[in-house]
Amino acid sequence: MTEKGFVSKIKAIFTSRPFIIIKKVLWGIVLTIFGALVALVAWLAIDKFILQSPVPSAFGYATLIVDTGSMESELMIGDMILIKKTDDYKIGDIITYLHEGDTIPTTHRIINYTDDGFVTKGDNNNTKDTEDVTPDIIIGEVIHVFPKVGVFATWVQEEGWLYIVACLAIIALGSFIIKPEENQAEEKQENNEENNEPKDENIDDNTPAATEEEQENTNQETNNDNTENTNK
Repeated sequence: MTEKGFVSKIKAIFTSRPFIIIKKVLWGIVLTIFGALVALVAWLAIDKFILQSPVPSAFGYATLIVDTGSMESELMIGDMILIKKTDDYKIGDIITYLHEGDTIPTTHRIINYTDDGFVTKGDNNNTKDTEDVTPDIIIGEVIHVFPKVGVFATWVQEEGWLYIVACLAIIALGSFIIKPEENQAEEKQENNEENNEPKDENIDDNTPAATEEEQENTNQETNNDNTENTNK
């Protein structure tokens, strides 16, 4: 197979109707996920800046990035933790809370409880926390840890979002460029299908009749010419 034939074959695959349908389905899935992410980010922004929540959450879940080593080796710097709001806390649970006047939440383990609240301590600290934690300042319990994911999240917050926005812009631009080609391919395929359809029977029936009539007229003109030549 020549290089030209190979290129033509590849082009035919990418412009075929099954491939276009699959591409549209995948693109629809991507747009759905992207739309969900946009809606989630919009809600988190509303929760933080309008509702003034100390830790933005959605459906009772929130995420935070570990910035200190007080909970090593259970929680490492750069890990992302998933927090769930609940009313059932017990000794051994790792909870996130925010004392009045603080701006940064603390995530430590419950080691005991008193009449005033829970006693907490960082696994890597030598002493317990000085203030007890009351249920009303608890943001939630740590239910899952995503190791080192926080490193990427921090990069996105600082400068990575520029690259992500650029990638999304390229994808959007590509969709506008590819779309006309898909439409042209679909129109070309539809035209081919129309050309391959059988012709109307009425047209086929009239065509021979017109041909016979023309032949008869031609024969009559020939006979008239022969008659004129004989009379001469």
